[in-house]
Amino acid sequence: MRRLLVASCALIGAAAVAVLPLSAVAQDLDGARDRVSTLQEELQDVSERYEQIVAATEELRAELDDLEREEARLVEQAESIDERLAIRARQVYMHGAGTELETLLAAEGPNVAVERASFFATIQQREVADLEDAVAVRARLEQTRELKLEREEQLEVHTGELAELREGIEGELEGAEQQVAALEEIASRQRTINQGGQQGTYACPLDPWLTHFIDSWGFARSGGRSHKGTDMMGPMGAPVYAFTDGVILRQSNNRLGGRTLYLRGDDNQVYYYAHLQGYAPAGAAGNRVQAGDHIAYNGNTGNARGGPAHIHFERHPGGGSAVNPYPWLARACF
Repeated sequence: MRRLLVASCALIGAAAVAVLPLSAVAQDLDGARDRVSTLQEELQDVSERYEQIVAATEELRAELDDLEREEARLVEQAESIDERLAIRARQVYMHGAGTELETLLAAEGPNVAVERASFFATIQQREVADLEDAVAVRARLEQTRELKLEREEQLEVHTGELAELREGIEGELEGAEQQVAALEEIASRQRTINQGGQQGTYACPLDPWLTHFIDSWGFARSGGRSHKGTDMMGPMGAPVYAFTDGVILRQSNNRLGGRTLYLRGDDNQVYYYAHLQGYAPAGAAGNRVQAGDHIAYNGNTGNARGGPAHIHFERHPGGGSAVNPYPWLARACF
């Protein structure tokens, strides 16, 4: 029967742990990871589009090369035609328009005149053809230059679009990855505890590998006082973390505690940190924090000045009198 009761209690305890909701950091972390995954997929799509644009770009470059060669050929052809027409114009100017008629009349007989007339007709046809070619070549040249300009503009648009798109997504991805890293760091400090009155998500106020502390509750202090908290030793300036999810009630500075901070937890406990060196931005009064958020720095202010850096940590259920915080700290830190 005793084994049955023990087994039943174990099953009940396991079930209680199983139904605890995810911490806010865990939920945020899931969302941030999903965002990273989505951005990675978008970046993959951009990479595929990049390959398509590269292929299109190479086609455009090849087309531009062809257009440049065609432009050079047409320029050369147009210059050749212009030269022939210029020569013909000089001949007409030098010999006069009647030269051809005079040549025909001076022919030795009608057969020679017919032959000369046919020759002059051929020359005239060539001139007309050259003029038509000149007009056509210049039209093609103009079209080629316009097409070349259009392709150059397309190339510039493609490369600009791609650079902007990649830059935007890579920037977002970097930010999302940084968020994931920050949340993972906080999550690594968190523990889900379901024991007695300690229910929820908690984090050691100092990194566990940096701190050491004992159950010093009730130890004698100067002036006939007894110790009403736990002294957590750690390096000067080490980050100090929120013990659980909650709201920063206030900061203060007094002769005994030096720089202090009060955190009201969602578990209806008020936690008191004393002897702090300073505060982190998240430790400002009124801020909503999660277990493991960086809120302050370890120090030796107040009546601890000159001694080793440490946090004097207290727990006040419902904001009332202090009770021994050691068991709660031990579950979160060890």
